[in-house]
Amino acid sequence: MKQLKWIIPMALFFSVTGAWAQETAFGLKGGVNLTNLKVDDPEASYDSRTGYHAGVFVRSKFNKIALQPELLLFTQSNEVNYAGGFGATQRFTYLSVPVLLKFYPAMGLNVHLGPQFGFLVDGEEEVRSLLFTGTRDISESYKSSDVSLSLGAGWDFDFGLSLDVRYNLGIKDINNVADGEEARSRVFLLSLGWNFLK
Repeated sequence: MKQLKWIIPMALFFSVTGAWAQETAFGLKGGVNLTNLKVDDPEASYDSRTGYHAGVFVRSKFNKIALQPELLLFTQSNEVNYAGGFGATQRFTYLSVPVLLKFYPAMGLNVHLGPQFGFLVDGEEEVRSLLFTGTRDISESYKSSDVSLSLGAGWDFDFGLSLDVRYNLGIKDINNVADGEEARSRVFLLSLGWNFLK
């Protein structure tokens, strides 16, 4: 994917940063998402559905501040309902790269924020109506990348476990249809992680 050509220099940057850190962590993480699209469409309602995320993280900590990039396989979905009994379930898979700045006010307690860059892997829509029920590809109807602002809090335990609660606020219109309504992602995440370098 052409959009991922910057990942190699980014990985080198984080490797150098980790070498200077007071504490370095590397591990796996995963959890559940409650996702939706915010669409200004008066003719339809969009309801949240659950998804999941899983991947790896690296954390470079300097006293009470840490930099934590992640690489996640990320699923998002939502329910669309129109008048007249027509509805659809939309499902998307993203390769997501959050880059978080974490602040530690006391012990393992942290608050964090930063951008999350998402790259669309696939999208499909399950359509339900009186005349037709089936699945179709909707990848071309949405832009190939997304940008969100991540805000959250968590706790990093000394024995390696971490717990995060996070909210992603989409700041980019991802609708790729000409003259279509603006669509922005909204995701609530609950994550568990394990640090192998504890």
